[in-house]
Amino acid sequence: MHIRKFFCTFALSMDTNSFTSGPIRPLSSQELGVEHLTDYELLSDSGHNLIYRAQMGGKWVVLKAAKPTEGERTRNQLLLEREFEIMHRLDSIYVVQTISMVDDPQLGRAILMEYIHGRPLDKFIADNPTSTERRRVADELMEALIFLHERQIVHGDLKPSNILITDSGNHVQLIDFGFADNEAYIAKNIGTSPSISVSEQLPSDTLLPERDIYALGKMLALLFPHSAKPIIRRCLASDRSRYTSVRQVRAALHRYWRLRWLLPLALALATIMAFVIVFQPSPKETVQPIEIQTDTVVVIVPAKPVVDSTWLNLKSKTDKRYSALYRTYADSLKNMPVKCLNEGILMNGRYATKVWKVYNQAATSYPLYAEQLYDQYLFIYDRDSKRLADIYKDYPAYSVNLNGDTMIHP
Repeated sequence: MHIRKFFCTFALSMDTNSFTSGPIRPLSSQELGVEHLTDYELLSDSGHNLIYRAQMGGKWVVLKAAKPTEGERTRNQLLLEREFEIMHRLDSIYVVQTISMVDDPQLGRAILMEYIHGRPLDKFIADNPTSTERRRVADELMEALIFLHERQIVHGDLKPSNILITDSGNHVQLIDFGFADNEAYIAKNIGTSPSISVSEQLPSDTLLPERDIYALGKMLALLFPHSAKPIIRRCLASDRSRYTSVRQVRAALHRYWRLRWLLPLALALATIMAFVIVFQPSPKETVQPIEIQTDTVVVIVPAKPVVDSTWLNLKSKTDKRYSALYRTYADSLKNMPVKCLNEGILMNGRYATKVWKVYNQAATSYPLYAEQLYDQYLFIYDRDSKRLADIYKDYPAYSVNLNGDTMIHP
């Protein structure tokens, strides 16, 4: 990143307003304002280019020069200048940064680029990255292609060796625009990577982003060998069903990833619900008494109430309602303005009616537990009616004679 900030000012002398700005004037080492390049190391000798790593100003840089092949020297040089014309305007965090075109004493005219510490996509995949890392790399690769296509640029040679994954953070850096194309150029038949686009049937003079989408499908197949099959097949389709933009591919992948997590979750919830339905204990009816007859007596073994989760929840619910009723009537008795035995007895009767109503409601809703609810009702009524009677037991009673006179009896 420091290299980008340091060298970008030295390329301003070029016309960056057009891809057809005319001949490129290369910069010498003196114009760059740094010492000569040293420690050359050949990185690649394939195709029509030579790629070297060298030191400049205490940093590593990359030099890409045309092969001095007899009969193809002019063509190789033109392709190199064409590549620089395309690359020097690309300012993306996912595309290798081009510094300048230079006249190097050893290599001649060459593209000077930043050096990326990383490894190709296939070696990154061989390290068995996590699914999260694979998805992030796919996202960044698609962002790089969207950036290019929005500027009417087709990379044309998308393959693992041209997709570097940085050692720091595992981020995408797209390199090698030797086969890149732009609508400003007339000549389109500059070749392509046979390992990726051999099955393409598109006309050679047609500039379409579908070329990169086809290669993107190949890269997705490497990143996700066991998933995203429908999306990959559509990227590789030879008819009109192929995606027409990388944005469509990205949207489809994101939907697939969301649904891929939702489907197992839905299946897990369905499994849990089925397990609960199948294995949930059903309410059992109260066991009937068992009669054992002998020659002299009949022994009746009392029935044992069935205690299960439904009954425990029901008992807890009704206990709360009974307790609330008791507190209400107990407080009313304690706070009566005129404390008479007659009013206390009436209050006790009203409480008994309320308790009976609670029992009826519960027994109607849960008929299988009617007998257990009735036993509970009897226990509650017997206990709480005595507790209420203790509150008003010392109240005086009153009587009314035929003349309407009231007499209080201590």
